[in-house]
Amino acid sequence: MSYGSIDGGAFGSRNPFGGPTRQGYQPVATQVSSSELQDVFQETSSNIFQINANVVTLEKSLQSLGTSRDTAELRQSLHTIQQQTNKVITSTSQLIKQLSDIISGSSRQDRLRLTRLKTELSESVQRYGDLQKKIADRSRALLPPAQKDRKQSQQTPVTELCEDPLVGPAETVQGDEQQAFLSEISEEDVEVLRQREEALLQIE
Repeated sequence: MSYGSIDGGAFGSRNPFGGPTRQGYQPVATQVSSSELQDVFQETSSNIFQINANVVTLEKSLQSLGTSRDTAELRQSLHTIQQQTNKVITSTSQLIKQLSDIISGSSRQDRLRLTRLKTELSESVQRYGDLQKKIADRSRALLPPAQKDRKQSQQTPVTELCEDPLVGPAETVQGDEQQAFLSEISEEDVEVLRQREEALLQIE
C-alpha cells in the first residue's frame, strides 16, 4: 500500500479553500467556488476511505503478532501505518471543521453530505481507536516480564503526549526494545485518538 499522499501531512502546506495560508486564517464562503467545495468534499471522502483501508491492513497484521509470521518488519509496519493514519485523521478533522464553517448557507444537499461525512469519520476513528487498543494490549502481552516492569516505570506523561503526540521512533530499534516501544506508542495513540474523536463529535 502506498502512503505517498499522506507523508508530511497532506494538507499542511496548502489551504484547500484557495485563500492565503497563515496562522489563524479562516476561509469565508465568498472565497470558495462550487468546484473547489466539491473537490474538498471528495478529498475528505477519499481520506475516510484511506483510514478504513489502513484499519483493514492493521487488523490483518494484528493477527500475525505472536505467531511465526511476527517479524521486526511487521512491527515497524504496524507503527508506521498508525502514525500515517493519525495524520490523515488530523487533516480530515480539520477539513470537516472548515466545511462546517463555510456551508451554513449552502444547499441542503451539501449540508446532508457533510453530516454523512461527519458520521463516517466518527465511526472510522472509533474503529481505529479500538484497534489501536487491541494492538497495544497484544504487544504488551508479548513483552517479557522485565520489559513490562521497565515500561511501566517509564510511562510517558499525558501532558508530554499532548504536546507532541506523533513523535516517531528511532530509525533502528531491534528486538525487545522494539516490542516495548511499539506497545508504549500504541497506548499513547489510543489516548490521542480518544481526544480527537471527542473533539470531532463536538463539531456541529
